[in-house]
Amino acid sequence: MTTIFDDLLHNLVECYIDDLVVKTKNRIDHLVDLRIVFDQFRKYQLKMNPLKCAFGVTSGKFLGFIVRYRGIEVDPDKIKAIIEMPHPKSLKQLRSLQGKLAYIRRFISNLSGRIHPFSKLMKKGAAFNWDDSCQKPYLLNPPVLAAPIRGRPLILYIAATPSSLGAMLAQVNEEGKEVACYYLSRVMIGAENNYSPVEKLCLALIFALKWLRHYMLSHEIKLIARADPIKYVLNRPTLMGRVGKWAVLMMEFDITYVPQRAIKGQALADFLAAHPVPDDSPLITDLPDEEVMTVEKVTHYWQLYFDGASRSIESAEGSTRKKAGVGIVLVTPNKRVIYHSFSLMNPDCSNNEAEYEALAFGLLTALSMNISHLQAFGDSQLVIRQVNGIYEVRKPELTSYHSLVLSLMEKFTFIDIQHVRRRNNTQADALGKLVAALSLPPDGVAEIRVEQRWLLPSVLEFFPSDYQDNVVTCTQVEVNDWRAPFIEYFKYGHLPEDRNKKIELQRRLSQYTYHNDTLYKRTYDQMWLRCLSQTEAVNAIKEAHSGLCGAHQSGPKIALRLKLTGYFWPTMVKDCMDYAKKCH
Repeated sequence: MTTIFDDLLHNLVECYIDDLVVKTKNRIDHLVDLRIVFDQFRKYQLKMNPLKCAFGVTSGKFLGFIVRYRGIEVDPDKIKAIIEMPHPKSLKQLRSLQGKLAYIRRFISNLSGRIHPFSKLMKKGAAFNWDDSCQKPYLLNPPVLAAPIRGRPLILYIAATPSSLGAMLAQVNEEGKEVACYYLSRVMIGAENNYSPVEKLCLALIFALKWLRHYMLSHEIKLIARADPIKYVLNRPTLMGRVGKWAVLMMEFDITYVPQRAIKGQALADFLAAHPVPDDSPLITDLPDEEVMTVEKVTHYWQLYFDGASRSIESAEGSTRKKAGVGIVLVTPNKRVIYHSFSLMNPDCSNNEAEYEALAFGLLTALSMNISHLQAFGDSQLVIRQVNGIYEVRKPELTSYHSLVLSLMEKFTFIDIQHVRRRNNTQADALGKLVAALSLPPDGVAEIRVEQRWLLPSVLEFFPSDYQDNVVTCTQVEVNDWRAPFIEYFKYGHLPEDRNKKIELQRRLSQYTYHNDTLYKRTYDQMWLRCLSQTEAVNAIKEAHSGLCGAHQSGPKIALRLKLTGYFWPTMVKDCMDYAKKCH
């Protein structure tokens, strides 16, 4: 049947062995779909039993469930059989009851938690005592599960109680209502009961990902929980043991965490009601990993105020000469102020060119301070609107400045350049005009001390006309440097062509990291050691053995001392022993 209806499966037809369902969303199109299916029957000479067929129905039984337009429901006959069962009087009858409940487990939220009172009776050596806690009715209102709609994101709710895990897969239907698609639950066993609350949530997520993998691979997943298990796993300094395995499993799916702000759907309300927080649960305010329990958005913006000025100055002899300068004011996130003022070596620049010079030098200064989020303010409408793409650059002398500023802006994670009135840019304006004192509030007094006098050429002289940014990045390493394969992989993603070397490198990559152009190795006690080249290793051995604090120790002791200092290379013990033998 799978071969016959290969191109129709899951679109028009659902089949299991010899059970067949032809599904259509619109009644008008149903005859067309039936004709397509009947043509396949004729092609392969298949026959149907009319007594077992039903056409044009809105609901019916399929594989023991009721399928209708609202979704998938439990067969009332099966629920009735479970409810009317006499309470178990032996272990065999209890196992029969659990088998029947397992058949409809996808319809029951937190089934493992609900049947926990009589699950304990099945443990080896436990006395069989069926009490009132085992007799509670749970199946009075069987839920309706909806089939996932292709192309729409799925919503995954996870929860963990002290003894069980639960998950619910939901989706927003075509009417804008959130409906349940699947329920999952299981009891925690063994050492899982000793996990922290966040680790239990991670375990619930992994349990859901494994069980519902066929749903989640083809959908975007929005995860909703009391804490963010993805952040807990991926923000660990080292991914080892079960946390490392969890991280690998999560990478296969497109999961986004959504904070649980409020209950917005009945499906979520029912799910949370089935996983209540215990009444005797203590309120702990000092938790390890407590940053996982909150969502905080913190963005540190620096502010840049810039201004440029060009003016003519008359000398005592009556001659006139031009002078240009720029002023920059940087304001830190904690409102500290940094002032810069430069005189330009090109006095013939116009006011607009001086404004561009001020903006470019301000951006360069911010980049040199590793600032990634910047808000820039200037009082030149022309420059601001040209940079923001509102005005077109028509003057040839401003084209180079405009291109340079745009290339510098691309280096920031966030940058916003706005126009302010001159009265709001007085400090940068005062610096740009090289006034002896800053413009301060009426009640403010400041003592200005000139530390250095800077005379700068035009910013365009730093960047020639044929300058291209970030074309080639070079890293200088020694010939046959053992670090080269690691650096090649971390910087460019290149692996060795030789198969054996490739496998060996992939096996060792988890122990190394590359940060600030430096390779580090993680030790078994989770310390990071700086990896040295052969030349650096020789200098380190020489300093540790016979340097200022050297004690002419033996090779193994030198190697241990270097490792405790924070250095590593593969042959450090052998090299230290060889060096110590040469010492007379």
